[in-house]
Amino acid sequence: MIIHKLEMYNFRQYIGLQEVEFSTDLDKNVTVLIGVNTSGKTTIIRAFEWCFYAKNGFEDPVLLNSEVRDNMNVGDMQEVWVAVTFSHQDSNGDKMYTLKRKYTYLCNERTRADGKLFVGLNKKPEEDLSLTYLQADGQTKTDIRRENISESIDRVLPQDLSDYFFFGGERISGIANRTDLSNAVRGLMRLDVLENARDHIKEALKKFSSNIDTSGDAKAQAAQDSLGTANKKLQQYKETRDNAQAEMEYYQKQESEYNVELSKSNVEQVKKAKEERDRISKALINEEIRLENAIRAYVDLFNKRPYAFFGMPSIKKSLEVLQEINDQVECVPGMNQDSIDYLINRKICICGTHLDPGSQPYQLVMQERRKLPPETIGAVVMNYKNKAEGYLSGSESFFTDIEEKYKEIRGIQRHIGELQDEAGEKSKLIIDDTDAKTIENKRHEAHTKYLEAKSDYDQAVIDIGGCQRDIRNCEDAIAKFAKSSTKNSRLVRYITYVSMVQEWLSDTYKAKEDTVRYELQRRVNSNFAKMYHGERSITIDDKYRVKYSDITTEESDGLKAVKSFAFIASLVSMAKDRILDDEEMQLGQVYPLVMDAPFSNVDEIHIDNICKILPKTANQVIMAVMQKDWEYAAVNLGEYVGKSYSITKDKDVEGKEIDTATHIR
Repeated sequence: MIIHKLEMYNFRQYIGLQEVEFSTDLDKNVTVLIGVNTSGKTTIIRAFEWCFYAKNGFEDPVLLNSEVRDNMNVGDMQEVWVAVTFSHQDSNGDKMYTLKRKYTYLCNERTRADGKLFVGLNKKPEEDLSLTYLQADGQTKTDIRRENISESIDRVLPQDLSDYFFFGGERISGIANRTDLSNAVRGLMRLDVLENARDHIKEALKKFSSNIDTSGDAKAQAAQDSLGTANKKLQQYKETRDNAQAEMEYYQKQESEYNVELSKSNVEQVKKAKEERDRISKALINEEIRLENAIRAYVDLFNKRPYAFFGMPSIKKSLEVLQEINDQVECVPGMNQDSIDYLINRKICICGTHLDPGSQPYQLVMQERRKLPPETIGAVVMNYKNKAEGYLSGSESFFTDIEEKYKEIRGIQRHIGELQDEAGEKSKLIIDDTDAKTIENKRHEAHTKYLEAKSDYDQAVIDIGGCQRDIRNCEDAIAKFAKSSTKNSRLVRYITYVSMVQEWLSDTYKAKEDTVRYELQRRVNSNFAKMYHGERSITIDDKYRVKYSDITTEESDGLKAVKSFAFIASLVSMAKDRILDDEEMQLGQVYPLVMDAPFSNVDEIHIDNICKILPKTANQVIMAVMQKDWEYAAVNLGEYVGKSYSITKDKDVEGKEIDTATHIR
């Protein structure tokens, strides 16, 4: 998406028709609108938001210019509208669009009291919205149907993502601290396309599976019923997990904030104890991770051959019994009763001895016959002996290995207990300070709540795992039945196809998300290092939230702004470079940056650094800046400016500025 032109007609303080054409030059990709404070810079950002999303961020909901309104009589009608012309790339290439939103106001009251004029307008003005695009000939305009406009705009830039590209100085500071960055990153990188496709395929697979006819098979029908129950439970467990995770994040943030407060204490003992406790807390986290891994390894080891281990006494006893009767059951390998019967009927053994009934050779041959299948289990016993000996040889070290793993778990648990005791002792030192006592109690309460939420989260994860196993077992039972049913053969084929597509989508999504995480981490760190003149460093967690490596750092508004600029610049540059595009799918898209007073909370040094980076990261930069900030920004940004405008107000006969008559020149 590249913005070509903004038109405003009687919109707020901008009287009459105001037009701004933005630079689309690849090298000089910056457009600046320079004005003093309260001149109307913020209104430009809000004009975009109202045109695209009908979002009205003004305290006075009436958008019509006040001077125009004051000149209306009862029954008069006046229009206010904003139009944005932009290009956007779809599957057919770049298209030029014009979006126009218009309100028509009706004057229904005009009174004057105590020397003051009041002009009343209809509370719900008539709205008109249009979206057109140019055909390939560059002349023919095609209207998009009114009911499809919102969907079309959502494909270009969804409203919930617009805050990352239309923002003011007061908004920039909080962007990188949001909790919804995960959704934003996926949306801006178009990973949501794969995510939605994956979810759709998942629902299709569920639908096909539910349509399998299990009538006539009690086990399959029971599995079908259990599957429905398990799916409902799974959703409940996931909601519990997500709620617990939100609580964990909330209380963890609270604890970090209290840690920052404690670190600012003037009492050296408190500061030192707090530092020691933080060190212990990090060690506790590492030990808890070790404990989880050790328990997982313990369970995996136990699940390998428990049946053989617990069956060892019985297996050994059975082998002893079989050894005692070995001569009674041992038989000639490969021989059966039919072979003996042949020799009896022939009355001559293969060695030439006569087999006369009642003779000793005859009795010996008959004794051997009784050992052979099917009259005895000699062959089965021999097979059992071979397998049993194999079980024993593979299970001799089972108990020793389990014991070692258990000792490791107990050792980690003891160490965790020691660390917890040590942390408690350090906390007592912190509590000794009167001012820190309240803070430490709050921190301790937040930590306790965090642990409670983590316990709920861990239990929910366990429940989800068990539920997913139940679902797989039910699906396997149903699939096994379906494969043997001619009636369900078509559905089985569909399920096979859908499963393969689902696997491809899941693998593709994971691979691309890994790419996004790695690249975003790299670029944010690189941009932050270039923008920030201090020694701090940042990292990105698994939810794409930008954090400092030192969690005790007190964050100023200026530092927040720099951090957010680094994040936005990295995100926009990734979209610009189309890092996810490949031969199979085109996920990349370009976006502009439209900013109001972006440097209001940033000092001169940071302004210089930011201005060196922004033009190189975005395809288009549009900013409304205060004159004093532009004096600093122009040093490094001037060479990238393709178009420049001044925001000015008309003056009355006495030379006083008129707030309701602003122009862009």
